[in-house]
Amino acid sequence: MKYDYDVIIVGSGVAGAMCAWKLSTLGDYRILILEAGDNGIGQGQRVEFHHAMDRQGNRGDMFAPYLELESRKMVPSPEKAGKPLDAQKAEEKYYDYTPESQDSFRAGYTRLVGGSTWAWRGNCPRFLPSDFALRSTYGAGRDWPISYGELEKSYCEAEQELGVSGNHDELDGLFGAFRSRPFPMPGIPLTYSDQLVKTRIHGKTVNGTKVRVITTPQARNSEPYDGRPACEGHSNCIPLCPIQAKYDATVHLRRVLVKPNVTLRSGAAVTRVSAGRDGNITRVHFRDWRSDDKTKDRVLTAPVIVLAAHAIETPKILLMSNVANSSGQVGRNLMDHIQWEIAAEFPEPVYPFRGPQSVTAIEAFRDGPFRRTRSGFRMTIGNDGWGRAGSPAKIIDELLTKDRAYGPDLMTKVADRVTRMIRLSFSTEMLPHPENRVDLSANTDAALGIPRPRFTFAVDDYATEALKAGVETATALFNLMGAKIEKKDLIENGKLNWNTAAHIMGTCIMGNNPADSVVDKWGRTHDNHNLYIAGSSVFATGATANPTLTLVALTLRTARAIHKQLKAGGVHAH
Repeated sequence: MKYDYDVIIVGSGVAGAMCAWKLSTLGDYRILILEAGDNGIGQGQRVEFHHAMDRQGNRGDMFAPYLELESRKMVPSPEKAGKPLDAQKAEEKYYDYTPESQDSFRAGYTRLVGGSTWAWRGNCPRFLPSDFALRSTYGAGRDWPISYGELEKSYCEAEQELGVSGNHDELDGLFGAFRSRPFPMPGIPLTYSDQLVKTRIHGKTVNGTKVRVITTPQARNSEPYDGRPACEGHSNCIPLCPIQAKYDATVHLRRVLVKPNVTLRSGAAVTRVSAGRDGNITRVHFRDWRSDDKTKDRVLTAPVIVLAAHAIETPKILLMSNVANSSGQVGRNLMDHIQWEIAAEFPEPVYPFRGPQSVTAIEAFRDGPFRRTRSGFRMTIGNDGWGRAGSPAKIIDELLTKDRAYGPDLMTKVADRVTRMIRLSFSTEMLPHPENRVDLSANTDAALGIPRPRFTFAVDDYATEALKAGVETATALFNLMGAKIEKKDLIENGKLNWNTAAHIMGTCIMGNNPADSVVDKWGRTHDNHNLYIAGSSVFATGATANPTLTLVALTLRTARAIHKQLKAGGVHAH
């Protein structure tokens, strides 16, 4: 059979871009990348995004740079997702909920060429060995079908490709997570704030645990790397790095699109995949929203299809296609990193907002026997004031309305308080629960008539108990620093306060057993030997590390598996 392409990849975020690039280095394959969004990937587009961000009322909103794109209307994103359930039902125009939902799903994402890496913070810690064996180690959650040791070399390759800065000696052997290679470049230098914090708490013991303040591995250049400049410290990582010192997927898109056999088709919203005459999933149906007939399905073919459209859009496509779901697990086991932060005033000026939004972290609370009953947590030391807990504008407003401060008195008090803003945030692990899921809503988006995602979601006790432990630990750490905590209770009016880390995971989880998982250890669906899934949707558990480095390491493995299959089958479109 003659195919249009050798491989069709749905999604141009970090998983799709990395998969396309890796395949292009392994063989002379004809590759098509389909992307629902539509935007440029060059410096001119970055400048336009920067100007659009500056025109928005809330410059720190992760969607602010991208709100003027036409694609926002045609393929909407969840722009109001970070709200409680009742508020989100009233305001969010993309997420829907079943009556069984107890909580809103608060993680958002951007549908762009380059995906959400335009707006991510860039933190790239690895999972721990126990994160891949949670069930066998602690009797909670699930085990992955791969181990840390199997993934370690791919971790090194992922760090090289993303350009991760970090300090090898600080992290080598963390809870057994050995490193076989150093980072591509040294870690981001500590800010003045980080130095002061480290002086007061490094080496101290809190709740029986020795605290170490270490530099967070980040896909952010500490020196010129891969043709991109070193970080200039704009403290604007979310929602946009103005100079691309922080990695985003356009790096690999630009690299791969210079090859004549690789094509990107943007403005193409995939509606389903289907089988060809041989029974294999070889057909991709999509709608071109820039055409005159926006709701007409177009079809292209390839012997291998890769869905890399993130952990919400990917299961949507599978459910619309009615494929790869003999286990009934497509869309299930939806996870996020449930997060909270404590804000405080340091006893002396720390001068935040100079450098990235965070540079250092505390890894010591990520693992231990407590994981039998509650999650660990990973702590970030903020360099962005109070982060989401409150901006400098909040302090100015309080001084104006409560203190009635004006003129020189206002300026003095602002200078005193804003320079001492600091925060500690902590991300916890949800367990993979089949009842936490995304499926198809009866409502469709206005432009293309594609079903919106519908959620059944509740924050579990495993994460909730970890949030409580995080509050206790952050409070103890601030007491050691002599900092004055800005009070905001975790439980308020009987309800749990929490934020999202916007780390969307699960929904197409990997496993050895086709009866309770969607893909195998290589990302290939159990039901269809030529349909692969790349990205964080394949995560069996969420751990407490940011997911991007792990999903890239897995994607590199998946690309090698696809290459092996294509080479063995000798199937090409040309």
